[in-house]
Amino acid sequence: MKKIPKYMEVYLDVKEKIMNGYYLVGEKLPSGGELAEEYKTSKLTIKKGLDLLVSEGVLRSRSGFGTEVLRTPIDNSKVFGPNEGLFSVVGEEHVESEIHNFSIELPTEKIADMLKISSKDYVYNIIRSRFIDHQPYSIEQTFMPLSIIPGLEPKHLKKSVYSYITQELNLEIKDSHIWIKGDLATEFDMHILDIEKGEFMIEVDKVVSLSSGIPFEYSLSRHIYKDFVFEAVFVEN
Repeated sequence: MKKIPKYMEVYLDVKEKIMNGYYLVGEKLPSGGELAEEYKTSKLTIKKGLDLLVSEGVLRSRSGFGTEVLRTPIDNSKVFGPNEGLFSVVGEEHVESEIHNFSIELPTEKIADMLKISSKDYVYNIIRSRFIDHQPYSIEQTFMPLSIIPGLEPKHLKKSVYSYITQELNLEIKDSHIWIKGDLATEFDMHILDIEKGEFMIEVDKVVSLSSGIPFEYSLSRHIYKDFVFEAVFVEN
């Protein structure tokens, strides 16, 4: 099992401590230096981990004041941000993936437009179903340009594609643009997710970009409505 990056370890541990009441709302966290000593890592790594909680509205960091707890995170292992994969949130041992399609093809006009590529640039077309603790969670269709994400293989799809991108290709995933809409379950949804045909579904369409600003993923993921939680935090600076 691959060890998660140190900054993710910091992120998850501090998040858990807030949820468990070790750090209370309104309380200041120890300094970056103190946390670096506690976690035996650099202050830069601590900042990277805490910045994830800042972006979620859980923490607030102010120059000359420090970092304080703004709120308690939702205690739900299936809630995750647009740039996070299931592996990094619920753990590799809890996630299973079934591959239904892995092909290389030319993109449609819409896919090319979403990925800002030419209609002559080949893309991966990936369809996977995801399970958490053996329970159906989602069906995902993902398109990625070969020119940006080379060397992708079925073995990566069984695990974490994002880990392959960040750890093996050494690319940094930066931001996402998401669209959320309702839909009715198809026969494919019914078969994979063990639901009734016509049952209400939530579809999340997403374009994810690298730190360079280049889009590398256009995906559509379909979720059972009762398992779907959308959380947005607006922080006034």
